[in-house]
Amino acid sequence: MSEELFYDRTRNISGVSLLNGTEYIPIYGSSVSFSSNNMEFKTNDGYYQLSPRGINNLGAKFNLKYKTDENSAQKLANYYENSEGHKQIIVRTDPQIYNDVSGYCDQYSINRINNQHYEVGAMLEVLESPGFLNWSGMNYLNPDFEDWQNGQSYTKDDIVYTGVNDAKINNFFYCTSAHSSDPENSPTGANSNWTQDFSWNPDIGSNNTVKFDVNRYEGGYSTMNKIKDNTAVTPITYNFNSITTKQLKSMLHFLENKGGYRRFRHQISSIYNRPKVFICPEWTHTWVYNNSHNLTVSFKEDPLGVIPKNS
Repeated sequence: MSEELFYDRTRNISGVSLLNGTEYIPIYGSSVSFSSNNMEFKTNDGYYQLSPRGINNLGAKFNLKYKTDENSAQKLANYYENSEGHKQIIVRTDPQIYNDVSGYCDQYSINRINNQHYEVGAMLEVLESPGFLNWSGMNYLNPDFEDWQNGQSYTKDDIVYTGVNDAKINNFFYCTSAHSSDPENSPTGANSNWTQDFSWNPDIGSNNTVKFDVNRYEGGYSTMNKIKDNTAVTPITYNFNSITTKQLKSMLHFLENKGGYRRFRHQISSIYNRPKVFICPEWTHTWVYNNSHNLTVSFKEDPLGVIPKNS
């Protein structure tokens, strides 16, 4: 049997120069899902405390798609194979939105459409992303923000930084409408055009299910008992379809700043008329087209409605 058949099947391509990871940009249809790894502690009063499981609690899974010719498909396959599934590699997605990311590729795929039309898919998982060690520059997002200034023109979804809070991470504000700035409409003004709430309106058609947290007792006959307050918490999933890059980046900044575990205020835009406090442990962004994106967010309500000032 020929010796050329004996080689480590970790690598199926030879004699191809190695990419640097930033030479190819994924196409529309690619997506990224963020999820937080938190510890939840049930308390004696029936509620819970939430904290991140280490500094790398906010992970991401990139589902990347490339449309190439045969030569480029071979280079991409060689690049992802070179990681062997356990070496971190650098990938560039959309530099207008995200920083270059480092992660692990656990699989890739090749789809030969015709002679010079190939589609390459790759899954990249980011496990090491200490967001709050880089809270101002962000780990994933390539942010657009500046210090708030008097006499400036701002547009909806602009992001500014102020020094009004002792905790620096709590000093970001998001513009709710276009305006020329003055002390009255500043982030702390009486008629502010800025917010730290999740104030974006989702698509029509969102739905939610409320499950009552009560106990059932069996003893010859069944009975249901309420044993605590706050039994009708309201989980929410929102879809934002065909939003602009500017709105997307403002929303992504808000979500990454919360780290998947920090609480925030949100007023549900229909039916419910009482303000609520939520946590967003996961969200997914899909590239649709130029300046067009889909974003799905999943909220978990905090039953006590408490936002720690210095968290």
